[in-house]
Amino acid sequence: MQQNTKEIRNALLGCVPYFLIIFFLDDLDRLLCSVHSHLGNLMLALYMIIGTVIILSMLIHSIKDFKSNCKEAGNKAIWPFVIYAIAILNSNWSPLRISSEIFHSKITHRAYRKSSHGYDNLKMHEDGKFDIRYQGPIGMSDWQYGIWHHRGDTFYLQYETGYDTAALKPDTLALTADGVLVPVGIPADTLTLYRQYFFRMRGKKKS
Repeated sequence: MQQNTKEIRNALLGCVPYFLIIFFLDDLDRLLCSVHSHLGNLMLALYMIIGTVIILSMLIHSIKDFKSNCKEAGNKAIWPFVIYAIAILNSNWSPLRISSEIFHSKITHRAYRKSSHGYDNLKMHEDGKFDIRYQGPIGMSDWQYGIWHHRGDTFYLQYETGYDTAALKPDTLALTADGVLVPVGIPADTLTLYRQYFFRMRGKKKS
């Protein structure tokens, strides 16, 4: 029993802090972005990578000791694997990840666009706030925040100051028939050339 109790304790010590940081990752990204965008995001990305490697190493170690733990503790030997599975399923790279977003205002509109490191993500909340996550390498991100409203199929964004990002910030977007958010006033030839770089509203088309 003593060996299995030690395995459970090690799993909790390794996974609980990791789970909490991943759960509140978006909030931490915003905090670190306001302090120092690049250094903060780099430290967070390194932590996620190192934390994931440590948890996988601990999981492999538990697998090696599983047979002896079963003889000693019976069904309780499965608990370290349950703890590791929860942490891994909620890692930053998991499509099953849950986050502190469940505490935030409901998302009424969500849009994506392809980038060189994945997908940039625009979320418009019911309380009139929006945030844009510009996906970077190894889990790093740049952010934009502000307030939004819309009239019909035209969306107006007002950005907060103080968050630097290389991305363009169009503030008036028109929703096209196929669900693309196009900056108002863009020339037709430019629209044709750069259409693939605009945000596309998920599950939303102009009526």
